[in-house]
Amino acid sequence: MKKIIDPSTWASTSLSGVQLGLFGPSAGPLELVGPLPAGPRLAIVGSRAAHGRVLRAIGPLVEAAGVRGWSLVSGGALGIDGAVHRAALDRGIGQLAVLPCGRDRLYPPRHVRMFAALVDSGSAGVLFAHPRGTEPAREMFASRNAIVVALADAVLVAEASLRSGSRSTGRLTLQRERALAALAGSPGCGALIGAGARALPRPPQDDDPEQLEQLVAALGSWLDELRGAPVARSPDASAWPEHLAWLQRHLAAAGPAGASVDLMPDAARAFVALSEAEMLGLACEAAPGRWVAVVS
Repeated sequence: MKKIIDPSTWASTSLSGVQLGLFGPSAGPLELVGPLPAGPRLAIVGSRAAHGRVLRAIGPLVEAAGVRGWSLVSGGALGIDGAVHRAALDRGIGQLAVLPCGRDRLYPPRHVRMFAALVDSGSAGVLFAHPRGTEPAREMFASRNAIVVALADAVLVAEASLRSGSRSTGRLTLQRERALAALAGSPGCGALIGAGARALPRPPQDDDPEQLEQLVAALGSWLDELRGAPVARSPDASAWPEHLAWLQRHLAAAGPAGASVDLMPDAARAFVALSEAEMLGLACEAAPGRWVAVVS
């Protein structure tokens, strides 16, 4: 027999937005069930209809953040968000789920049991972006995303389409001058990398352990840099095959603005090389026709 979940029985605290560092329309008061995890906090967000290769990388990424003393924040949605919450819960890492709803209308309904598990864990908090009785509306998600960014010391976008809430969250992170990273491999993340996000390698399609290790190491290096910790530098250049060395040099010279395929000496050769570099997680398309190096 399934346990009946009654959110009205959850003990909560009412916090003003100012107490949480929020201002403007998101200034509360907001209802918090459970603890607010200590900083530094890493928000990981991404697509609801996420690709399997990205979902499979979430656990190792969450673990890499946790062992470095970071707690996690996400938005409670299907896809990437849910994977983040479950991974943190399984590993006993402090976390916060920021939900786009009031306490009496948990959203999404498919995650009700997961939210209850977070509350029962005693180490996770659930923050409601809206008061009780709020009817679901599109703008609820934008306000939720703004709270996620405000409560995070750094944000990682794992996957995003060009027109998506995840990309908007990344853009808001840049606007607020907070640290932003994005995994290569999706159009929205490529656009964020082109706009200034830290580029992290694409999750491996076939769960290749070496490529996954490179991704986890890249996230760890970024988080260590943000905390001012010594960073163990890996020989990134060796990740580029010798026959792509010319492309590596070209992209490095172009910098974060990216290199245009049309301006390369041999566009056809460049396109083939860029396709291979993208498959290896070494480069990504930051904007139509403009490419940047993920591993320099």
